[in-house]
Amino acid sequence: MDWDDDYHDESEFYYPEELENGPENVNINTNEDDNTENYALENIQDYIMAQRPESTVKKTQYDMTVWRRYLDSINERREVENIPSDELNVLMCRFFMSVKKKDGSHYEPVSLTSFHRSLQRFLNDKGSHQNLLKDQQFKKSREVLSARKKKQLVVENAKGNRPQAARELTAEEEDELFRLGEFGDSNPEALQRTVWWLLSLHFGFRARDEGRRLKWGDEKLCKDPTTVNEFLLWEAERGSKTRHGDDYYRAFNPVAQATSNDRCPVKFDKEFSRRRPDEMKTAESPFYLAINRKRVPQNPIWYAKGPLGKNEIGKFLVNAAKNADIQGNITNHSVRKTCISPLMEANVLTNYAAQLSGHRNLKSLDSYKTASVVHQRKMSRILGRSGEQFGQENTRIDQAIGPIFKHNR
Repeated sequence: MDWDDDYHDESEFYYPEELENGPENVNINTNEDDNTENYALENIQDYIMAQRPESTVKKTQYDMTVWRRYLDSINERREVENIPSDELNVLMCRFFMSVKKKDGSHYEPVSLTSFHRSLQRFLNDKGSHQNLLKDQQFKKSREVLSARKKKQLVVENAKGNRPQAARELTAEEEDELFRLGEFGDSNPEALQRTVWWLLSLHFGFRARDEGRRLKWGDEKLCKDPTTVNEFLLWEAERGSKTRHGDDYYRAFNPVAQATSNDRCPVKFDKEFSRRRPDEMKTAESPFYLAINRKRVPQNPIWYAKGPLGKNEIGKFLVNAAKNADIQGNITNHSVRKTCISPLMEANVLTNYAAQLSGHRNLKSLDSYKTASVVHQRKMSRILGRSGEQFGQENTRIDQAIGPIFKHNR
């Protein structure tokens, strides 16, 4: 969550209608109590905070709890925003040199960077003009942060390897989920999970963020006038972590084309529609629904007239991978990696992939340009000079990148 100098833009503020025509139309009472201005500013700030992404708010709150816990440990009771710059710089140096988790273990380097940026967001929200990331008076604390991350955490404690990073699913693992019934249309859990997987894959959704905002009217079934092929069109985007407001829009509306195989997104979408109550087919109905646990076996309607909880949406792929005994860190974010990584490896233009995924910064895609599990396996076999004959790997991209891995034995 990168900090931006222009964190609060004009779109975050509400201007009453009467102000649009000039100050002469505004009735100003100069005799009001001084608390009125403070009250108004507090309410404006509350409004701004309410529009901020939930994950950003929670992360800032957590990081500031760590900051305050450290300040309490050294008997520093002042509010952070009231500490002069020179003293705050020293406190930050001490914090970055010594902070550890409650159990005494070290934080990952990225966590220290997060503490730094969260403190900056906190100061911004308090009206402070201090810039911890650029001001010269905070240069020393930035140097300490850099030194701690490079030397102590990475070199001495082997941190920085992103042990919690989610990985993509291989084609074989996806096949296994279908084979075991974790994906499919045999029951309400599997059907809803499969619709989520296919739409997320084709539309470039984020893990839980866009899934829980999705409404039934946000996608629609269309027919290509040229090919007469059916496809699903993601018509209405409701904002995301990096795109919100009038200045951000997609280059095109993602589509999920009908296929002739058993993974056809149109087929599953139609079945999902057939299994939901008619009352939940309005444009503003939540897309993912709670399961009707009290239905009789003969009832074709599987879902209730209420939304599926965000925590349940957040466990779609986690539960499926666990049930299928798939190893590694598989989370809902894995679908995003499964979407983008093959495109990168198949040499799809980076800006095209970013337009599908909704990334605003092309550099953000660099983290997806890593060797997949399948490629890591292939490279190890090549370097091991094994005489075994391996069957052809069944991946989405073998035909596109196979020549890279040819090896003359």
